[in-house]
Amino acid sequence: MADWADLAAELDRWGAAGRTASFWWRDDDAGPDDDAIVGLLDQRRRLDVPLALAVVPTWLAPPTVRRVLGDAGATVLQHGWDHRNNAAEGVKRTELVDGLVSLGDDLVHGRAILENAFGGRFAAIVVPPWNRIGPGIRSRLAGLGFAGLSAHGPRSAARIDGLHVANVHVDIMDWRTRAFAGEATSLAQVVAHLAARREGRADGAEATGLMTHHRVRDTSAAAFVDRLVTTVRDHGAARWLAAGHLFGTGRAAA
Repeated sequence: MADWADLAAELDRWGAAGRTASFWWRDDDAGPDDDAIVGLLDQRRRLDVPLALAVVPTWLAPPTVRRVLGDAGATVLQHGWDHRNNAAEGVKRTELVDGLVSLGDDLVHGRAILENAFGGRFAAIVVPPWNRIGPGIRSRLAGLGFAGLSAHGPRSAARIDGLHVANVHVDIMDWRTRAFAGEATSLAQVVAHLAARREGRADGAEATGLMTHHRVRDTSAAAFVDRLVTTVRDHGAARWLAAGHLFGTGRAAA
């Protein structure tokens, strides 16, 4: 467990070492026409930091396109194809499994949908639903025209199978209850990844990734994001990065 003083102390350690702690924010499961994304984008604008939206191509509705295009600080990534569980019974939920013949074509079709809808605001980065992907389909992504991959947990390398890799590390949801996991649990994840980076136990160049899910967030989760983003943004040894910087597809920060 950790508290806000622990985060401040860890950021101070980065500053004392002459280093800047980098962060990024990825929100998953975008696409449907609902009011949830309105609150998320309002929060992003108020906080004035970059946001990467993982959009499911088959879920995409025109009102969502208009809302996202109306916010210059949001970048679109590709959240699989249809967010369907294709795993065998008894295996953890996974859409991007090996051996599904149509999956490559589906991903390319999904990319075309997002490129057509969002133009230059779309980056050809795959975010696997449930943060899981089979090694076989992963090895095909670069050949299918994708530039990067974003899952969960410290990355093993900055490039894998020809893809830029930037993962998330802080999941603020308790998926058993589908509610906010709490400040102490969430901050512990932040501090643990920062310390691992600083001490060389994880890739020091991989930005610490915050993962949110706007369609299931509650007021406590939103309040936590407010405080985390502002704490990092206002600290002299920390900054928020845009997806374009992480994956080599655009500007460094908003």
